[in-house]
Amino acid sequence: MSENAPTSGKFYVKLRKQDDFGMWGNFIVGYTDTDLAHIDRGLYGALGHYESTEVTSSGEKKVVVGGFAAEPGTVAGRDEYRGTGGSLYYLRHQDILMGSERLRIEIRDKDSRVVVGVKNLVPAIDYDIDYIQGRIVLSEPLSATADDDLLVREESLSGNPVYLVARYEYTPGFEEINDVAIGGRAHYWLNDQVKLGVTVSQQDEADVQNSLNGIDLTLRKNAGTWLKAEYAGSEGDGSGVLDSNDGGFTFDELDQDLNSDTSAGAYRIEGSTRLEEIFRGSPGSVSAYVQHRDAGFSAPGQLTATDIDQYGGTLNMTITERTRLNVKTDSRDQKDSLKVAAVEADADYVLTEKWRLNAGGRFDTREDNSADVPVTQEQGDRFDLAFEATYDSKQDWLAYGFTQFTANATGNRDDNNRIGAGGQIRATKKLNLQGELSFGDTGPGAKLGTDYLISDRTSVYWNYAMVNERTDNGIRSRSGNMNTGFRTRYSDTASIYGEQRYTHGDVPTGLTHALGVDLAPTERWTYGANIEVGTLSDDSTGAETERKAAGLTMGYNHAATLGAAAIEYRTDDTEDTSGAVNNRVTWLFKSNIQHQLDPSWRILGKLNFSNSESSQGEFFDGKYTEAVLGYGYRPVTNDRWNSLFKYTYFFNLPTSEQVTTLNTPVEFIQKSHIFSIDTIVDLSRRWSLGGKYAYRLGQVSQDRVNVEYFDSSASLYVLRADWHFVHQWDVLVEGRLLDLPEAQDRRSGMLLGVYRHIGKNLKFGVGYNFTDFSDDLTDLDYDSQGFFANLIGKI
Repeated sequence: MSENAPTSGKFYVKLRKQDDFGMWGNFIVGYTDTDLAHIDRGLYGALGHYESTEVTSSGEKKVVVGGFAAEPGTVAGRDEYRGTGGSLYYLRHQDILMGSERLRIEIRDKDSRVVVGVKNLVPAIDYDIDYIQGRIVLSEPLSATADDDLLVREESLSGNPVYLVARYEYTPGFEEINDVAIGGRAHYWLNDQVKLGVTVSQQDEADVQNSLNGIDLTLRKNAGTWLKAEYAGSEGDGSGVLDSNDGGFTFDELDQDLNSDTSAGAYRIEGSTRLEEIFRGSPGSVSAYVQHRDAGFSAPGQLTATDIDQYGGTLNMTITERTRLNVKTDSRDQKDSLKVAAVEADADYVLTEKWRLNAGGRFDTREDNSADVPVTQEQGDRFDLAFEATYDSKQDWLAYGFTQFTANATGNRDDNNRIGAGGQIRATKKLNLQGELSFGDTGPGAKLGTDYLISDRTSVYWNYAMVNERTDNGIRSRSGNMNTGFRTRYSDTASIYGEQRYTHGDVPTGLTHALGVDLAPTERWTYGANIEVGTLSDDSTGAETERKAAGLTMGYNHAATLGAAAIEYRTDDTEDTSGAVNNRVTWLFKSNIQHQLDPSWRILGKLNFSNSESSQGEFFDGKYTEAVLGYGYRPVTNDRWNSLFKYTYFFNLPTSEQVTTLNTPVEFIQKSHIFSIDTIVDLSRRWSLGGKYAYRLGQVSQDRVNVEYFDSSASLYVLRADWHFVHQWDVLVEGRLLDLPEAQDRRSGMLLGVYRHIGKNLKFGVGYNFTDFSDDLTDLDYDSQGFFANLIGKI
């Protein structure tokens, strides 16, 4: 869990002693030590945390207790996106609560759907978000699949599916939410081998109660031999989840069809052991799991419509010095729905120092017991055999070739014959080029990527974000945040005892091999490229998507200039459950630049553009353009004066399935030219005076199909005073006036705030906005009144 120093309530307080603390304010709670009883919210209220000073022999705190109580005033949203090979994703809701988002990448096992790898994303480094428009742009394209370390390729784009999971908070319309949320998590190590854990969560709203509670037991001999059992129970319909396969242009929602008082349970038992614990001198490992969820069980990422039973396991063992055997099996049986099972065995033989041979077989079966079976559904059995040969030069390159064929297929299962080749070339000591091309019954498959490593676990990244471009926190909150250099790769896992489970779940590696990351062949320039071509099959319905995605990136960093640009193209031919095929073509261009003209003047700019067109008609299109050009002025001879001149062009056609805070479709189209000037002068050591003027030359259409624009101009006037009254503390007062000539409306009011400096380049503050309008003139909603908090960095 984490707490945010800013607060959206009336006050913020925190008391800390070493790792123990109690606080009142904004916080993000994430109790994710178990699979079935996750608590994942961004809330305002009370939060407490205690850790004992005693530790186990493995260095873990013997006792950890955490709890919270809050009146959220918001509703939790959860959107899940299958990777598209691109970086643009639209949230279901617009105008979400600022700072409430938590984004992560999940790799899920293709057979069991169990999460086998997680990477939490960092704002401004891994992604950029527009809270008002509900739009996410990742720093890197997200592949649809990651390497599953299995030999048989089920599809032309084979591997474990990759998802972007977005959790956030939003306020549904004008209705006041008076619910109460409480919860907590505690664990206690009885000794070095036994741990007990308890998780509780409850949210009451009117006469409706939602709860999720769980208990777990861990038995551990060592890091490779352990057993974990957990049980969880839920009551109520919980919170829904929306799933999208095209980046948010369309969504599917799981329909549980439950009563508000529905109670359901779930259990999971899993374990792993080293083979040498059983057979002396036998390196390897074996793992197994069994899981059941009742109809109506409701937990984040675990919504269940009908009873589901699952079991499976893996075996990895060395047979001889040259031969290894890997076996994996999974079974999933959902009542009145899909029943699937798969088992694969692969053998790896080291022929010589440079040659390696692989052979494997996979048997899987599918049976749909639904009352209404989709026409795209595949049912029956299939048995595939695969062979692969790899040559490693042990110098600058390696190459491999593979072939596979279907030995037997029943029902309407298609054959899965495929042949292909791939390889990797080390262009420099740190630059790798990777690619694969194959052809088969499920269509052609192609992957091309680049990988540039500084060290074994470090990659180059570059990103620039205009911080607080869209804020309501006062005119002095304009700042930039430059992140350039190196970032160590990491993979966050759900449990420290899942090391065996997560062996194949190193997210960055899988994504790198599938798509590629930035590379830096020179100190000034960085380049990147990615190609992804193939066919994806919906695991539940068998409906197919034929996808072609490609992208190019370029960055420059030298002396007074920093810049980056990327272009992406994607086309999807998506089959629905009736067999009809819809086409969507999506373009994305993103770029930014910063240049120091001289010691006093700096220019900032960015251009983001996206256009997505659907064969279903204009109503299903989505487009946006955001162009920014700014000049920053800070005279060397008088550093008390700071000014920013900025021009913004903004055009937005939201996706057809995005909704407003009233949960109604977003129908309007906006295009605006916005000119602004911010300036502030330090009159003395204690007093500063500033002002802002902004003008919007805009137009709005309230219908996305029969477009008819009407003028929507606006002028914004702001006068601000800052008082540095004691050491490290500031008070600000702003007077604001918004003039809307077409609406014959004029609104005015004040904004008050208090800030505390943290070092030379950071300060945080809280305050209250007495007006209902934002100083961001692209925001057409009047919902900005109330308490605010912000964290300001200065560059």
